[in-house]
Amino acid sequence: MRGNQSSKRLTILSESEKIALYGLPDFDDFQRIEFLAMTDAQRALAFTRKGLAAQLYCLLQIGYFKAKHAFFRFTLDDAPAQDIAFLMQRYFPGQVLAPQKVSDNERYLPRKEIAVLLGFRLWTDEDLPGLLNKATLLARTDVSATFLLAELMVFLVSQRIVRPGYTTLQDLIANTLTAERERLERLVESTLTDKTRTALQELLIRDNTLSELAALKQDAKSFRYLQMGMERQKRLTLAPLYSMAKTLLPSLGISQLNIAYYASLANFYTIYDLRRFKPGQTNLYLLCYAWQRYRQLTDNIVEAFGYHTRHLEDDTKVVANQQAVKIHNERQQATPRVGELLLLYVDDSLTDVTPFGTVRGKAFRIMPEEKLRSTGKLLTETPVSQMDLRWQAVDKHSRLCTKNLRPLAMALEFASSSASGKAWLAALQWMKEVFADQQSLAKQPLTKIPPRTIPNRLRNFLLSFDEEGKPAVLRADRYEFWVYRQLRKRLDAGDIYLDDSVQHRRFADDMVSMEAKADALKALNIPWLREPADQTLDALFVELDKQWRALDSELRSGKLKHLEFDPVKQTLTWHRPKADKDKQLQQGLYGKLQGRDVADVFRFVNERCDFLSAMTPLQPRYAKKVADADSLMAVIIAQAMNHGNFKMRRPATSHTTSWRPRTSSTCDRPR
Repeated sequence: MRGNQSSKRLTILSESEKIALYGLPDFDDFQRIEFLAMTDAQRALAFTRKGLAAQLYCLLQIGYFKAKHAFFRFTLDDAPAQDIAFLMQRYFPGQVLAPQKVSDNERYLPRKEIAVLLGFRLWTDEDLPGLLNKATLLARTDVSATFLLAELMVFLVSQRIVRPGYTTLQDLIANTLTAERERLERLVESTLTDKTRTALQELLIRDNTLSELAALKQDAKSFRYLQMGMERQKRLTLAPLYSMAKTLLPSLGISQLNIAYYASLANFYTIYDLRRFKPGQTNLYLLCYAWQRYRQLTDNIVEAFGYHTRHLEDDTKVVANQQAVKIHNERQQATPRVGELLLLYVDDSLTDVTPFGTVRGKAFRIMPEEKLRSTGKLLTETPVSQMDLRWQAVDKHSRLCTKNLRPLAMALEFASSSASGKAWLAALQWMKEVFADQQSLAKQPLTKIPPRTIPNRLRNFLLSFDEEGKPAVLRADRYEFWVYRQLRKRLDAGDIYLDDSVQHRRFADDMVSMEAKADALKALNIPWLREPADQTLDALFVELDKQWRALDSELRSGKLKHLEFDPVKQTLTWHRPKADKDKQLQQGLYGKLQGRDVADVFRFVNERCDFLSAMTPLQPRYAKKVADADSLMAVIIAQAMNHGNFKMRRPATSHTTSWRPRTSSTCDRPR
């Protein structure tokens, strides 16, 4: 939202948007036929005016009102010549329009009759309170001025009221936003405790030129251990404020969208600005920021947890595969030599009285003694399974699991509504209690292991057995990795969720509660919801029957060449239409187009709609400078063609150094 310096009114629409909404319609030929073709009643109304100019002006008013549900101030000279020519040819054939000014009475008096004829009524000051109440309710859903304007337009059309002027809506929306902000400030100030106010103010106190809030705003640059440690610390700092926000924000009656908007203001304004605002306004922004930022930090930790889990799984899989290939190659290399050794038993040159030392010497010439020992041991042992190798690789990576995964898992509070999910949450809770007491899982009695977390197929890998074959000790590193892996899988499947998260909440969290359902449906005011379900279904079945009959008629008449019905199998088959093989027809269109470079096309489009201005850095805090148009186009082309920024940069820098696309971690995205 921006303030208009000339009028001091809230700027909601850009100049092009104002023209689209409040400017005269710009009809094409089809729209001209649709909106300027009049019914008998509409023609009769226009022909009651005095004079050709007044009648023509009335017809234009009717057509423009049908298109935009609004009246416009214009003269006949302002109207498009094509519209006037269409009406003159259709309703005044043979007549000539002489230059004549339409009086103010002829411009304004027919408006009420036109509105009544088309089922509308003119806007009056008596409609202002109702529209203000509607705007007040809408502001609790979304405080963006463009949203309020669009919804108020829809409301006016539904009430069959001619929309007022732009300035009227500007003032109404500005008053609504001011009233909403003041309401929230009062509620916040009356609810906050002294302890919470102090905690919020401490975020704005400068310390070594960097306040705590500024530090909280910074995102982690990677999923590395130190970066994630800082993320967890930020989360702990915000925890008390987040707890207060969870209690306060629901009582404000505002939507998640508005909470995110107010949080973005705390991130947008500088600390100096926040300290200058009224206390209620600043505290509202900070509370919403604490709410939003705490959940974002939770998501960051969850993403890091998933990243390290998948990374560890992939690494162990690679190590296990490499080990399996190595063992297989060793067996293959040893097989020919072992065959030669076996042939010594049937060698005719070696009799039964040949000294064994001679046989040994001949065998050692085939395979050295040490190699013979290792090969014999390899062939006599039971082949190691792929599963064994995977778990052996987990043993080698246990330090990474303890370093990277354990702190993340201990910091998260998962939840689940399913029995299987709760079993793994019980395992995580048990591990948290053991680690909190600075104990080892391996030293815990097996009876304390949560049930249903060690499947029968993995008992031999997750447990150690005594000489009698009974389970003796839990293999702690393997079990810990197993639990983390299951948590990650169920989190991806939605079986496990986090309440204090943006991306990993339950589906039900985004739905209206059963207690608030009636009020929500009433506010939505959807007509078909007020109808009985049976009546709605009957209407849909009737419409579906019409569609099927139309399809059947076109299919039987042979119009649908791409569909074929088999009466025996009772199946409908779709065939790809055959391409026209006429080269002249295919190449006719493209032969008329002049070849252009892709960059030229980008520049042409950008000149018309300025789409490159909608690109912002993914990490604006680390962007050193604003990217120029050539860099943006190069990055977009590189990503679209799957070349990658660096690969595309190499041939470009060999010719010119005018642009250098950034890496994908900081490349631009549309707003």
